[in-house]
Amino acid sequence: MGTPRNESSDKKAILNSWSTHRFRYPFYAFRIWHGMIASSWFRILARNRFAISPARLPLALVGSLLSLINSFERVIQELIFAKDIAESVLDKPPIFIIGHWRTGTTYVHELMTIDDRFTAPTTLECFAPAHFLVSGGLLRTLSFLLPTNRPMDNMLISWDSPQEDEFALLNLGFGSPYETLMFPNHRPVRNEFLNMTEIAPKEVEAWKAGLLWFLQRVNFRSNREKNLPGGSRRIVLKSPEHTARLHILRQMFPMAQYIHIVRHPYDVFASTVWTWRTLYETQGLQKSWFGFLPNGGPSIEQYVLDNMDLLYRDFFMEVAKIPQDQFCEVRYEDIIRAPVAEMDRIYRHLSLGSLDSLQSKLTSDLRKREGYEPNEYRISEKHKAEVYRRWRWYFERYGYHSDLTG
Repeated sequence: MGTPRNESSDKKAILNSWSTHRFRYPFYAFRIWHGMIASSWFRILARNRFAISPARLPLALVGSLLSLINSFERVIQELIFAKDIAESVLDKPPIFIIGHWRTGTTYVHELMTIDDRFTAPTTLECFAPAHFLVSGGLLRTLSFLLPTNRPMDNMLISWDSPQEDEFALLNLGFGSPYETLMFPNHRPVRNEFLNMTEIAPKEVEAWKAGLLWFLQRVNFRSNREKNLPGGSRRIVLKSPEHTARLHILRQMFPMAQYIHIVRHPYDVFASTVWTWRTLYETQGLQKSWFGFLPNGGPSIEQYVLDNMDLLYRDFFMEVAKIPQDQFCEVRYEDIIRAPVAEMDRIYRHLSLGSLDSLQSKLTSDLRKREGYEPNEYRISEKHKAEVYRRWRWYFERYGYHSDLTG
């Protein structure tokens, strides 16, 4: 975890890192919302009262132009592929990888999709969900616009990396807390789309239809790409937000399976704070303010603490309704220490078939990752105490220990 530092040295380190991230994200670099359709883009701007920082107006102008292009390309895609997509039936239940941000969900997602029996939405599909079937070839030629590493943890990323479907929902305008990435000084924005218990039934139905719309197109791409004896490949989805949506996902996909990942709360807190700081700085349309906001909005630290409670508010009640062979729990520390053994355990628990045929692929992939060094995140004693006070239930349920002094 590292030795706690005082707040001034923390701020200095963060400022130095922001400079690095600005270098990584020049004006022309691809933003998460560059694939947003016009109706969603202008609705989000209006909902946030066009509160764009002057220095980021050029970004907003580019976003506006791209949104019009995205909407046009969506029409083209539907004209060409609508009939074929409709015939591409989503006949296998998805597998959902869930858990709080920064618990290792991306790592497990990438390991799962080494298996040819599974597929996942890619970065290209999640960042350009409205038209990736017609624009994929062009976007791949523009790969220099996509940073080679994720800003928050330096993990490699490409157009074909498995990606979080929540970004697709944001870009299609179906309601997502990730709207906060665009307007960080209005946080929390659209947090009602975490649990989705306090929004109108009409909006819930629209969200469900949006998720299915996207998955059908991913399924069509997958079927066109691979012709397997068993038919369609199962789609593996990973979004921390889905942790709070089990009541909806169970209804949509009664036979879906879930892999839930947990991690030491101190690491989760520190890493998530860092993630929001870097994403707000690189993706936001506002110059970010990280303390308590003038409008009464929470500081970044408070926002992270609150979101854990929202994610898990109904979680255990919903998990109790899921059959045991459809739900598997994994500790981050275990999957990092013994990835092959843990993947084998996941496969056996969920009856996903043998891992034997994947051993060489898995070993090869893990060997490529050997040079990767995760960021070290520091957390002050003050924040440790607050994390323990707010998340004590998480410590106790998952067997994590506090090292508080005094």
